[in-house]
Formats: sequence, C-alpha cells, structure tokens
Amino acid sequence: MAELVPDGFNRLIDFLFQAYRRGSLQHHGDESQPIFACVQDPLNLEIPAQPGQTASPVVLRMLSDRLRPEGPQSPELQVPHFVVGLEDKSPTDGPDAELQPVSMAEVDELVNVLDRSTAGLQDNHAGGYSFPRYDLVRWLMQESFATGRGTARARVRRGLYRRAVGGAGDGDGVWARVQLQLPGWLQVLTLWLLPAFFWLRHSGRVPVLSGQYRWLRNQAYLARGDDNLFELAVRVTKDQWRGQDPERFAGLLVNAFLEDLRAGFRRVEWIHKHRATHPILLVGPISRTNGGYLLVRMVAEVRNDTLRFDPLLLVTIGRKVPPLALEPEEAEVDESMEKWRTRHLEESLRRSIGAWLLVFQIGGSPAAPTRRRPGRAAVPVPPLVAEKPMPFERVQGPMWRRRSGGWLIIGTVLAVLAAAYGGYGVLDDRRHCGGDGFRWLFFEAVDDSVAKVDGDCVGLTDGTNSLLYPSESFGPVGDKILEQNRQAAELSKREPERPVITLASLTSASDGSQSPGGFTAEREQLAGLAVAQAVQLGKPAQRYEPILRVLIANAGPRYRHADRVAAQLGALAAKDPSVVAVVGMVESRQSTQDMIRKLAAVGLPTVAATLTADQMVDVSRMYLQISPQNRREAAVAAAHVRNQVATGKDPFGRPLKRKLTVVKSDDPADTYSQNLAKDVLQAFAAAGIPGSATSYSSQGGSADPAAAGREACDHQGEVVFFAGRGQIDFQAFLGGIQDRCRTKPPYIIGGDNTTKYVADRGVSSLNQSIPFQYLALSLAPDLLATASPQSADFYVRLQELFPYEKTDRGRSLDGHAALSYDAAYAIVLATSYLRRDSIAVNGGTVWSALQSITDADGAKRGYQGVTGPIDFGGSVTRRVPVDKPVAIVTFQRGEPVPKATIVCGARSESPSWCPLD
Repeated sequence: MAELVPDGFNRLIDFLFQAYRRGSLQHHGDESQPIFACVQDPLNLEIPAQPGQTASPVVLRMLSDRLRPEGPQSPELQVPHFVVGLEDKSPTDGPDAELQPVSMAEVDELVNVLDRSTAGLQDNHAGGYSFPRYDLVRWLMQESFATGRGTARARVRRGLYRRAVGGAGDGDGVWARVQLQLPGWLQVLTLWLLPAFFWLRHSGRVPVLSGQYRWLRNQAYLARGDDNLFELAVRVTKDQWRGQDPERFAGLLVNAFLEDLRAGFRRVEWIHKHRATHPILLVGPISRTNGGYLLVRMVAEVRNDTLRFDPLLLVTIGRKVPPLALEPEEAEVDESMEKWRTRHLEESLRRSIGAWLLVFQIGGSPAAPTRRRPGRAAVPVPPLVAEKPMPFERVQGPMWRRRSGGWLIIGTVLAVLAAAYGGYGVLDDRRHCGGDGFRWLFFEAVDDSVAKVDGDCVGLTDGTNSLLYPSESFGPVGDKILEQNRQAAELSKREPERPVITLASLTSASDGSQSPGGFTAEREQLAGLAVAQAVQLGKPAQRYEPILRVLIANAGPRYRHADRVAAQLGALAAKDPSVVAVVGMVESRQSTQDMIRKLAAVGLPTVAATLTADQMVDVSRMYLQISPQNRREAAVAAAHVRNQVATGKDPFGRPLKRKLTVVKSDDPADTYSQNLAKDVLQAFAAAGIPGSATSYSSQGGSADPAAAGREACDHQGEVVFFAGRGQIDFQAFLGGIQDRCRTKPPYIIGGDNTTKYVADRGVSSLNQSIPFQYLALSLAPDLLATASPQSADFYVRLQELFPYEKTDRGRSLDGHAALSYDAAYAIVLATSYLRRDSIAVNGGTVWSALQSITDADGAKRGYQGVTGPIDFGGSVTRRVPVDKPVAIVTFQRGEPVPKATIVCGARSESPSWCPLD
C-alpha cells in the first residue's frame, strides 16, 4: 500500500529525481540547477520549535528518507545529501516590495548556515567535498592581525605561512618538531626552500600552485586594492571584515562555497573521487532573519554574476517564497523542468533572482483547504495523497569513473609500465648476455662490454658475466677468476708498490655447444691462468712481483667478431695501461691470424698457449707462442714411427708397414690441419716412409669424418695420421673405424688437437676398442710414470683451486692448463724484468721483454716451465721456445697408458732418436 504524503510532495521528488544525477562531463547544453523552493503554510514541523533551537521540517525529513533507500543503517548507500535545520523565526510583517539591504546580522546567520553546510558535505556519505577556499576566508575572519611586528600585510603573510606549515617558528609547532628530526644540512635547506615556496604560493599569481590563494586574489566581490593578495586579506580579518559591504561580503562567502563545490565536481574524477550525483543541500525552515533567505538570494546572485556552472542542488522550505517572502499564489509555478529551463534562459539574462527558483507548494494541513494559481479559480487542496515512489539510488557511475576504477586504471597503467620495464630489463639483460636474469634499468650499471651478437655472447668480462662462455663447465673457473680479481684489487690497495698487469684470455666459443665437456680445453686454459693469478697473489710484497688480473674475452665461433673484441681491448688498453697482453687462442685458423693482426694493430702482444701452425709466427712480430710448431711435432712423429718400423711392429704389437696415410680437413681456412698434414708428409718422407693425404668434410655429407674412418680400415698394418680437429671430428673418425674394423684397426696417430678428444673424459672413456697414440704438448701427472717437480707443484695448486680436477671425469689430460700457466708466467716474468730495470710496464715493453726470456749468450733469463723449458732463443724472428718437449701418449681401453708415454725434449732428457730444432 502506497504511503500518504502531502500534496505537492510527489511533484517535488519527481523534479528532484530528474535533476539529482550528473549530466555530461563536458556540461553540454544548459545543465544549470534550480533552487527548489518549497512553501508550506502552516509549516509542518516534527517537534514544535523552541526559541533558540533548530527546527526539523517534516518535508525535509521525508525527502531525506527517500534519498536513503536502505535506511539510516546503510549510510554508504544513500544519495549524497545533508540536512541543515534552522531556527524557526520569521518576521510578522508582509512581503517585501523589493530586495532589502543586507545587514551584518544576516551575514552572521549566513555564516552559521554555511559553516554547518560545509561541515556536513565534507562527510563521505554526503559527498566528501573539501572547502579550502571557504576555510581560508573563515580562517581570516577569525584571525586578528591588528597588533604585532611590521605592517598588517606582513603579519598576514606570516600568519598564512604558519597556517600552511603547521606552526613553523613555534617550538611546539608540527613543522618545528619535524625539523628537529631532519639532518642538519636539510634543516638549513628548508629554511630557504619553504619560505620561497610559500611566498610563491601565497602571492596568488602562480596558476595551479597558488590554488585557493589565486581564487581569493581574483574574486570579484572584494577589490584587491594595490593589486596585492595580502591587502585584500587584511580586510577579511576579524578586525575589518565587519566594516565591509555586507552584501558583497555575503557574496564572497557564497562564492567560496560554490567554487569549492565546483572544484570537487570537475571532470578529472578518475584521479579524484567521482561525483555521479549533484550535492543536495536541504535547508529549512528558512526566513528573512535566520540566513535562509539570504542563502537563496546570494546563490542566485553569485550564479548571475559569475555565469559559471556549479553543481549545488539547494532545496529549501519555508512559509513564503524567498527572497521577498511572497505568497505561493504570487510566484511563477513551472509544470516541468523543461518549462523552468525555458523561463530560466529568459529571466537570467535580466539577472533576476527568480530565474533560479522552482517553487513547490506543499499541502498537508486542513487549515489550508484551497490552492490558487494566477488566472484560475481557487480549488480544494487535499491534505494527503498517495506517494508515487521514485527509485532514488546512490549512483556509482561507470567503472572507469569511480575511485575504485581510477585505482584500477592507475594499477593497470602501472602494471603495463612495470611489465614493459620488466620486459625491457629482461631483454636488455639477455642482450648483454645476462641469461634469464633481469637488469634494473636506470639503477643498475649496464655491462656494455658484453653483448649478444648473431646469437653469440661476445666481449669482455672479469668473471661477473658467467654466460660469456656458454658451457656450464666454465662456471667454477669463472667464479674463481672473479674472486681472485677482487682479491687482486684489494691487494693492490694494500701493496701499492707492486705493479698490476691485466691479461685477456681470448677464445672463440659458440653458444651452440652447452654440454659440460664442449669446451674442456678452453676451460683448462682459464684454469691455468687462475693458478698463475693465485701464485702471484701469494707472493711476498716486492716491487718487481706483479699482481695479476684476468679478463675473459670471447670473439665468437672462429673469431667471427674479431673486429669488435679487438677494438674493445684496444680501447681498454688505451684507458688502462695495465692491460699488457692477450693469451689463449685455441685453433690455428685464418680467422685466428686475422685476430692476431687486429690485436697487434691496437698495440697488444699475443702469447698463444696451444697454437702450433708454422705460419703463425709470421703473422705479426707481436706474436709469441709457448707450444712447439707443427714441423717439430711432425719430426717427432716421424722419428717415432721410423723407430717402430725398425722393429716391424706398432706399439700395440701389430705388424707395421712403411706406408703413411694422412687424414686432414678439406677446409682451406683450417690453417692447423693443412699445415700439419703438409709437415707430416714431408717429415715422414724424409724418414723414408712415403705417404699420401685424404680429406674429409667437417660440414657433413658423404665425405664426413666417419666416412674417412671407414676408409682408413683399408690401411691395416699401415700408419694413419689424423691431422684434423679432435673435439668432434676425431670422435666421428673413430666411430667410422669401429663400424668397419673394430677388431683390426690400423695404427693411428693423432695430432696435438686430439688432446681435446682425450680431455673430454665423458666421451673418450667410452672408446674401449680402438687404441691409438697422439701427440701432446703438455702432460698431466697421470700421463707420466714420474712427474717433474714443476708439474707436480702446478697440479697440486690446480686441484686446490678446482676440486673437480681430483675426479676421474673432471680431471683433464690435455695439458692446456699447464700451457696457459706457462704463457701467463712468461708475461709475469717479463714484467718482473721490466720493473727490476725500472722500465714502464705496458703492452709494447712487455712484448720486448718477452723476447729476452732466453739463456742464449749468457742471458740466463730462460725458465723451467710446467710444460718444459721456455727459451725463445735470443732471436727476434723466432718467438717459439727452443726444443720444446713433444710427448707421444698411448691411449688404450678408454684411458691413457702412463708407462708408455714418450717425451722428446732436450737431448739429455729424451730418447736418442728424438729430433732437435
């Protein structure tokens, strides 16, 4: 059953329902809000009004109930509104013929109404509006600046400053307490910055920054005077505001109130709180003496003066029509919102206050039985009618306009930015070979020395970038070098008299091989450098004992990116003279020769550990090597086979003919294979063993290494010398032999590169059927019946640094660690000679000092290395050690046979048939 309501109430809520929702954000068309002026006489109050107490009109209470569809127990679901009850006091005289002058008593009443209105509308359930402009005016009205230091304007300025910073300058002020917690320098800084900031803000001249102060300076109700905000503010203070024009001052207050509502209703609501409905202010009972009529009058006048939209929906109720206290029959009654808007457009041009009024006559009292409209006869007024409910609700607005939607948008934007930041950080980390990690852009330094180029990690690192070498076997070695590099930096600070030299270990690794044994030889070279570094770290402080720092460099497969890495090394050496040489180099190829030339062009000598091709020494005068050349290897192999042929059997007891087949790569850029094959044919021919060469393709096809192995089975009882690469090709070559003649293989000898196959214990130990011999440039203690003291000491240190070297699978047998150690120690020794002679240490002087390592002509500067004597012969053109030892190692049943190892070095330590340089 419908509830009974006073006559006219249905029309009121119908019009209010049409107006309470927000229109477009851009305010298209006329979206001005009327002042809902309700008239009820006699006025129906819930409790009889008492003098000095506020009254509560029943109509406003009923309207508030409709705006709270879920009742007072759910204020969060109400349509934002606030009820301001006023004292029921009305003059007994009749209506005013015209607007009367405003008195200060009326302004006092208006201030009371506005104070209560702003306090109520600040509540979140009533809209959550803030009123900085109105609060500023009210603060000035309550402050006295009549006495004190300086002019009144200066005192106002200081007062505004204290108000802004919570009592700065007072010992108990908020800012004073905060300042005590700041560092001294920041306290001093704030003494300058804060006053400057608020000087600009309080000037009222700076858009956005000045905020409410700019509004106060530019408002039109009180003249600025002297174009100064503080001059105006003085006239609003407690001592002077009552001397202003009351009507203009009332306009100032209402303008501040409406401007604050307007600011809270602007269209950037996704940043601030969204306003889906207009703020509704219910005020009553209003009269000419309690500030209600003045509120209606000033809202209308401010709107006429400013011609700006404001969102306020003001609903009032009184006994007469404000602001002239007219009878309802004398006021214009609009039958629809559309008709009111039409009338409003016409009358507002004449600045009429009535243009804003939408009058509602409310019945409900038997004492008022008739209603009269202009031009019509009086009709009975039914006291109560059935309510026509209106579905008032708290409108949330679209999701993207709510506060939660705003946070969602901000969160989404931040998530997208974070994802973009994170994605770029990951990509940038990978671009600089950081793997699957992440780099904090703008906060973490970029390792520009390492980059991903054509799928390969190339560049330089001190061990911090573990992915420069792709194989997981490099991990422990890289970590150790990084650790010792840091120790070297600390030691250099403690012992500044010792020189620091930096060696770059250069190789050509590819991301294509990730297996632990894929780069065993390269890993062993780095391990040898780590041992040399550890030895120098442990030496006593002497000005001629250098501290060793190691960089790890990769130029990509077959030195594909030689230009890039050489330029990096050259630039680094130009900035850091401690970079004195490059060591390493794992394969004698045309690309290796190009790399050496590029390094020489930037002033860096190269000391190769394992390169053996004859022509390498002719590439650059700044190139030296620790290993013997191919011609010496070939001579040793030929002498050994000649000695075996003399017995009629090979080392494995099988018949042996005086005939040779050399298996080599068909790659013309493989300098090592082409040169070794040529040297072997010549050396064997000189030993009376004729031979021929056959080629295989490492790129696959019908002539691959496995096919060469199957073809080698046709040479049973003959010598088959493998002059190719050992890492993959030799393994495939043996596989071909196993497929065809596992039980009767030929006598196989491998070049020194075969040590890479032997070094990969996980692979070579699987070969239990095909015995062979191979040439080695250095020997681990496992390969000798009795190791030399130098070798024993070195391998003890190697195992201390890298415990995996103690295991059968982890220990390498290629001797590359020892060769690399000798290369590094040669540079250490050259540096020591330079320091003893008081010569500057750099790449050029180190290159010259390296050639002085000899015993020739009584120099006594040669040294006994782990891999044998290091003596460059005293000739500038040689740059290769004299009579460098070459070993012949026997491999049988998956492992080397130490007792069968033969070493050809100096005459006194070698078999009589061993050749000399």
